[in-house]
Formats: sequence, structure tokens, C-alpha cells
Amino acid sequence: MSDTGKIVNKITTYLPRLGLSALILCLASGIVLVFYYRPMGNVFQNVEEITTLVPYGWFFRQLHYGSGQLFTILMLLHTLDHFLRKRYRIYLFKEWVLLIFSLCLCFFVLFTGFVLKGDKEGFFAGQIFMNILEAIPFIGGSVSKLFIVPGDSFFFLPYLYHCFFLPILIIYLIRDHIREWFPNQRFLLIGTAGLFLYAIFVRPAIDIPPEASVAMIQGPWFFLGVQTLLKFLPVLLAGLIIPGLFVGCLLILPVIKTDSPTRDHRGRIAYVGENGLHYLLVVALCFYGFLTLRAAIWGP
Repeated sequence: MSDTGKIVNKITTYLPRLGLSALILCLASGIVLVFYYRPMGNVFQNVEEITTLVPYGWFFRQLHYGSGQLFTILMLLHTLDHFLRKRYRIYLFKEWVLLIFSLCLCFFVLFTGFVLKGDKEGFFAGQIFMNILEAIPFIGGSVSKLFIVPGDSFFFLPYLYHCFFLPILIIYLIRDHIREWFPNQRFLLIGTAGLFLYAIFVRPAIDIPPEASVAMIQGPWFFLGVQTLLKFLPVLLAGLIIPGLFVGCLLILPVIKTDSPTRDHRGRIAYVGENGLHYLLVVALCFYGFLTLRAAIWGP
């Protein structure tokens, strides 16, 4: 193995351990915040009180935000490493499905956390999410009520998912990874030191009051591509069908895997199909990254 390959393998070994360190800090800081957060009433005012009045509230809020973002980003990089190097070929279908599903849940946790800010951006993101779910034919209204409802209880279901259901489910799904990559004291110390410095020196962003008038509202960074597509495509297509097709294609990669082309006609078709789908997904990822970067710079 070349020196470059050894360095890449070493980095990919470190990423999950640092990610689990971030997960530990995210859970610990979240436990502190859950005692003060109230999903009913004036949520925006409640978040502002946590940030400004609760002792060290600003620190725990920023620590929770930074560690959650870091864990999800490192898990995304971990999954991209497996995908780009076609390591799904050596894993069981069940393991690959659990990895993809866990990553999707991590992004949903970040999304619910964005909504729970209670500011104009959070409320706007929640409204878009509700509209996307309601666009599902026949059952959209019922499905949306499982995740978010209008009125005084707007933040209650996202709160339950963010604080209880999703963290427990994610930990259960990645339990084998946790046992394998459980961070030793060195990685835990590095992760803690880095995130503590981030929380101390990078103060929380100024939230936009719900009643404020602003020219442009953006969702979370990973949602900007979808937000851009929603301007040009029907809600159901941009919000559910296209993301669902992408995830579905990712999931079937281990099913059609083939190590090398064979002489028989079926083997050649499978080889071409797998590689064609793989590179099609790479192009789709690059395009979504372009939309996200464009929206981050010039707005969705």
C-alpha cells in the first residue's frame, strides 16, 4: 500500500472515533438543555432566556450545536468514504442499510433542532417540512400530523423526536459501531478540548424573531439544495421523490454489486449497471453540493 493510502486509511480510522466523542458531548449537553427548554408557548423567548439568563446556557447551547453538527458531518464523511471506495461490496446488505438509515436520521435530528430554535428560520423550515408531507397523495395530511402539527403544538412533536425518539434509535442502530470504535481517552480528550474551545469562542448566531421582516430566509445548510429545487419543481417531486430515489439507489448498491465483469451476458450487465449507478450517484452528489454552495452564497 502506498503512503497516501496509509494516510487515508489512518484518517478514516480516526473519523469515527472523533465522531463518537462528539456524540457523547452532544448527548451530555442536550441533557442539560432539555431541563430548560419548553416546546409550548413562546419558544423563541424561551431559547433566548436559555442563551442569556441561564448560567452558562450560551455555552451548553453552542456545545450542543457544534457537537451535533460535527458528529453528523463526520458520519457523512465516513459514509462517503465507504461509498466512493465501493466498500459496500464487502459489507452485508443489512450493515449498509443501517449505515444509510442512521445517516438520514442524523440529518433529521439536525433538522428538528433547527426547527426548535423557534425563530423565523426555524418556523419557516417547519412549515416547509409540513407542506412537503401534506403533498403526499391521499395520506399526506395524516402523515404530516405524525411529525408536526400547526398551532400551539407546532414544536412539540419535533421536540419529542429530537430529544427522545431519534437519539435512542440512532444509538441502537450504530451500537455495533460504538462497541468497535468507542473512543479511547485520547480521542475523547481531543474532541472535548476542540468543542469546548468552539463553544467558548464562537457565540451562538443571532436568531431572527418570528415577527421580524427579512428579505430572505434560509433553512439548515444541508436543506439548501432542496430549498432551491422547491423554487423550480413541484413540492412532492423536489421534497420527497428525488431525495427518496437517491436514497433508494444508494440502498440497492450492495444488491447489484459485482467485483469484475464476467464472460456471461448477465454478469456484464450487472457490472455495467453497478458502476453506472455508482457514478450517477456521484454526479448527483456533486450537483446537490453545487446547489447547496450556490444557495449558501447567493441565497436559495
